[in-house]
Amino acid sequence: MITILYPFRNRELFRIKNSLDSLVLQSNLNFKVLFVDYGSNPKVAIEVQNLLNEYDFVDYLYSYHIDQPWSRSKAINIGLRNVKTDFVFIADIDLLFHKDFVALLQELKNPTKSIYFQVGYLSEQDNKEVKPFDNYTIVSKSIPEGQGLSLFSMDALRAVNGFDEFFHFWGAEDEDIHSRLRNFGLSTVFFDTKIYLLHQWHPVFNESNDMELTEEPKISNIFNFNKQKLRFNQKNNLINVNFKDWGKLLTKNDYEILTNETNRITLINKKNIVDHFINIILPNTHESIISVRFQEDSHQHSLKYKFKRMLRMTKIEYCSLKNINDLILLQLISHYRDYPYCFKINTNKKTIDFSIKK
Repeated sequence: MITILYPFRNRELFRIKNSLDSLVLQSNLNFKVLFVDYGSNPKVAIEVQNLLNEYDFVDYLYSYHIDQPWSRSKAINIGLRNVKTDFVFIADIDLLFHKDFVALLQELKNPTKSIYFQVGYLSEQDNKEVKPFDNYTIVSKSIPEGQGLSLFSMDALRAVNGFDEFFHFWGAEDEDIHSRLRNFGLSTVFFDTKIYLLHQWHPVFNESNDMELTEEPKISNIFNFNKQKLRFNQKNNLINVNFKDWGKLLTKNDYEILTNETNRITLINKKNIVDHFINIILPNTHESIISVRFQEDSHQHSLKYKFKRMLRMTKIEYCSLKNINDLILLQLISHYRDYPYCFKINTNKKTIDFSIKK
């Protein structure tokens, strides 16, 4: 048997239904699905569970990463910790499967190989109707660098401690896992003989959106930052990169402790205050919960301050909330990703709440 693992957060229900309906039609039913919900908001999570109850081959797992940035690596690793089969296929919620795809996985599975598959992309128009797999029109195909849809031996993934949990947001985690598995001794195969996977249309990710502060946490130029980490892993021929307890589920209790913290302090966005928090308070506080709210200093927008700054009569420097967002998130990803934490940009985008249990 093979496990098909879906990492997920806050996507449209029709995508889930289309994907799972294509699995219902498989010619080989020797598979199960593990659906890892990486902190969807409560309303979406309930709707997803109700939908998944219609499919007897699906197990649902929820992790309370609600107020954390998206990490496909961490979502996958949570799933890997719960996979019981010898092989796993890492899927995507946008996938439609050819009826013989599971049969193909059974033929190809090999403990000495990691195999990734070419995918055909659908147009927006084609995505508006459900029809037989072979009746869709493929407008483009994935290239060898796109390695996210892959079949793995679980023994091999456990040997390299899963996907690198440094990677957040988008990019590099798929290429990295194949690279580290090759360092471990496996060979990598790109299966492009025939298209067995279709990708439902969605708007193209716009990297320029990362330059603005939004309710959904983002970091400016994160794609390039992830690429640098990938090159570092490759240059040093790394195999194991994660902390010991990789694939850690965030529990409801951990989440509630962080969100119900009453001893939150407010820090204004003066640069010296932000620097002090990041470089002194954060790394040197232990066995405690740190809870802060960052907000703009009203003095920053006063005529008095603007006048003094124009005349170079003040040395006070401020960080924008976007800058604070990037600084804190980079620290979390680089050094504190294994700790329970919550990072929330409030609806008015005037304050940032951050709590971490150390």
